Amino acid sequence: MYTVQLTGKVALIVGSGSGIGKAAAILLASEGADVMLADIDPEGAMKVAETIRQNGGRAAIVQGDMTKEEDAEKMVQAALEQFGQVDILVNVAGGSQGRFIRERLRPFAESVKEEWDRIIDVNLTGARNCTRAVINHMLERGSGKIINMSSMAGVSGVANAVDYSAAKAGLIGFTKALAQEVAPYGIQVNSISPGGVYTERLQAVMERHKREGSGRTFDVSKLSTPDEIARIILFLAAADVKNLNGINIEVHGARRNM
Repeated sequence: MYTVQLTGKVALIVGSGSGIGKAAAILLASEGADVMLADIDPEGAMKVAETIRQNGGRAAIVQGDMTKEEDAEKMVQAALEQFGQVDILVNVAGGSQGRFIRERLRPFAESVKEEWDRIIDVNLTGARNCTRAVINHMLERGSGKIINMSSMAGVSGVANAVDYSAAKAGLIGFTKALAQEVAPYGIQVNSISPGGVYTERLQAVMERHKREGSGRTFDVSKLSTPDEIARIILFLAAADVKNLNGINIEVHGARRNM
């Protein structure tokens, strides 16, 4: 039987206070990884850390905004000080709507530059900052796994989310190009593009649409769960396959929905 084992590995998960990041942190810790939980919301990260510790794992938290380069560097430094190394970087933080992003989507004809900049920062620049902060450490060690969370919006586009679609498409390009650069040094860079994922954030959006009577509905049966995406993250983090590099895994069940 194939078993996963991450004992002795350290994972830095950016955006680990809820949703996919939370599920990934708990799952990787259950497989033996030490986990540094990085999030702009320390309250959520603290709850995840407590869950991991109660299950016998090791976890620490660092608060920061990955759109700020100095915060990204602080996240990596915290992981190095706490655990001595970073073997796995998971860039989960991002999204099209939410508490730290924006309230709602809008047609491109109504878009404003400030909102465009924010979406690009949250979904592309943040991953760039965190990767830049850790890449030299991985190069020096001659190993590392970098996993970026893109979206089906970056593959097929989504109306009224041109900015988000562009950012996630850029993240896929970032993944593929960087993978070519660092493959000779034993580093693997891959991305995952889910369709809809039934996270706390999406539940809040669904509740708002219901309150406003917008008419927009979601078929929950067609959505992935955070735990399902976390299992793909685990596979990419643990797989001992040298040519598993520069790929984008689409998770949509043949339905291209965001």
